Amino acid sequence: MIAYHTHSQSTLPHTNSLARRQSTVNGSTSIYMYPTYDVLLVFGDSNTQFANDPVKNGFVAQLAEFYQRQMDVLNRGFRGYNASSARQVVNDVLPKTKINSGNATPLFNVPQSPLPDLSARAVQALWPYQKRNLPGISNVLRLLIIFFGTNDSRIPSSKAYNPIDQYAEDLKYMISLVQSQDSEHYSPDTKILIITPPVVGDRVIQQLAKSRNTEPEWYNNRTKTYADKAIEVAKAANVTYADLHTTMEDVVADYRKNISSTDELEGYDNYLIDGIHLNANGSTILFNLLHETIANTWPELIPLTSDPAPNTT
Repeated sequence: MIAYHTHSQSTLPHTNSLARRQSTVNGSTSIYMYPTYDVLLVFGDSNTQFANDPVKNGFVAQLAEFYQRQMDVLNRGFRGYNASSARQVVNDVLPKTKINSGNATPLFNVPQSPLPDLSARAVQALWPYQKRNLPGISNVLRLLIIFFGTNDSRIPSSKAYNPIDQYAEDLKYMISLVQSQDSEHYSPDTKILIITPPVVGDRVIQQLAKSRNTEPEWYNNRTKTYADKAIEVAKAANVTYADLHTTMEDVVADYRKNISSTDELEGYDNYLIDGIHLNANGSTILFNLLHETIANTWPELIPLTSDPAPNTT
């Protein structure tokens, strides 16, 4: 941990590369800083929020295990959110790379910092471990994964329903925050990956609705149209996508074939807890899909298979 002491009450601008803790004792302010790994951030709804659970093989937990000592994996999942409600908080989720949207000066090069020795260069000099076995300075968000659509695709009478064209605009907006040079979140080196919403288990949804004397709020064919729209947005924005919906449909179809079932509603409950949330099997399907997509698109983001301790002899 690196500690600096100052009598200035000014605080440093927030950056995504340095973790900071500040305390004041007898009028003297101490700011403790340490470098972090590069960051992989997952932004989504409850299927993301619940994905930190290792007992359920949560895909975010699997990513964190896969990228240990390589990247810090941040879960920013918000239960019940659709893409429009996510749009209201995305500016607080994404790291800021500029002082403000009208200023092109990166935070790392702030010319009038109250503590000039806290520049990225100074911290790098004091923390020499810039290779893969210890944290270095994280200048950019390495990978942003966006995972919405399940709540958006609910029936129009639902409070969480988001019209499909608005869903597309919301995804475009989130992508633009990283891609646009005018954005305070502009980060041209950040990779973006859109995950389509998963399948919906119609039978389980219908059974739950009947037990509650309500109308089903999800239908798989509706969610499929949102999955297709997510792919359309990703292609138009020239970002990568992972088609979870089609992948899960293929897995379910193979399951039905193996048991010689002609019931089109058969098999979804093998991969979903309640018709919409991924269980351990569904989470593993998603993790494997993400691994394959990242490896094929950005092989440089796949961790080293061996990261031995340095030679101390």
